[in-house]
Amino acid sequence: MKPLYFCFLCWTTLTLLCLSVCPVSAEAPTRAKIVFTSARDGNAEIYIMNADGSEQIRLTHSPGDDFDPTWSPTGEQIAFVSERDHEGLNDIYLMDPDGQNVRRAFDDLEYRTAPTWSPDGKKIAYNTYSPVPDWAVYINTLNGGKTERLAKSAEFFGGFPSWSPDGTKIAFTSGSFGKWRIQIINLITRKKEILIPRIPGGDMLYPAWSPDGKKLAFVMGKHHWELSIYISDRDSRKHDKIVENAYIAPAWSPDGKALLYRKMVEDQTLLLKIDLDSRTETPLARLGRTGIQNIGWDWFDPEFPPISPEPQLLTTVWGKVKVED
Repeated sequence: MKPLYFCFLCWTTLTLLCLSVCPVSAEAPTRAKIVFTSARDGNAEIYIMNADGSEQIRLTHSPGDDFDPTWSPTGEQIAFVSERDHEGLNDIYLMDPDGQNVRRAFDDLEYRTAPTWSPDGKKIAYNTYSPVPDWAVYINTLNGGKTERLAKSAEFFGGFPSWSPDGTKIAFTSGSFGKWRIQIINLITRKKEILIPRIPGGDMLYPAWSPDGKKLAFVMGKHHWELSIYISDRDSRKHDKIVENAYIAPAWSPDGKALLYRKMVEDQTLLLKIDLDSRTETPLARLGRTGIQNIGWDWFDPEFPPISPEPQLLTTVWGKVKVED
């Protein structure tokens, strides 16, 4: 065998071996994309589409429910909730933007819902409960790490954490039916505050930080069928009603100029977008039947990268996050 041919054969063999052993890194979308949950085909599944609602593609095909998707900060991964490994046991999974390479986010299989990424993409905060039942917000590190209990969220339900863009705070729902409020915990000082301490009746749920970290969107109302979306300014504490009769989990556009939300329109459950300047509502996708699993939508745009916290700030934060009773 000639030396040149032998070298080429060795190089080719090593290349094929590397490709088979080393997974190719997932690529973030090159244009704005919205990932969302829809039960249009029976059970809850996850879809992706362009920001204008076009080119809707189903990503998951599990017999159980797949829901609550959220983009990683770089757009290279999607975290979502699924019961695919045990019927009735929802846990957090990861997949590539094309729906491939589905895997559990953490080694052990436990009940976990409502994932939210840390700004550096290394940790996920989520909601879970113990046998008490005692609903609480936890933080876990991807690729191995200690599970950290952050705060009790409710005696039942509650949670729905949202990580601030600078990495220093987590907002979540706490309380009980009729008394749910938005709490904010500072990961450095460990101090907690109520977003709007005194408000006449009703529940406050599903907090969502604006991309610049200066505002929080949430839903509020006296009954689950009479909820509306509000935005609260972090400095003035003033809150403004944005949409009436919109239910569950608002999500911000990456430029902070629009919100995504679920709403009933002429007996159809739709995913809509509202322009915050003009207050114009635009339907984007049909969601199918209502239900707690038919939840979750998130927007990624490579033209508007998320805030990048200072590494030393994140080190300080992670060093102070400890288990709390």
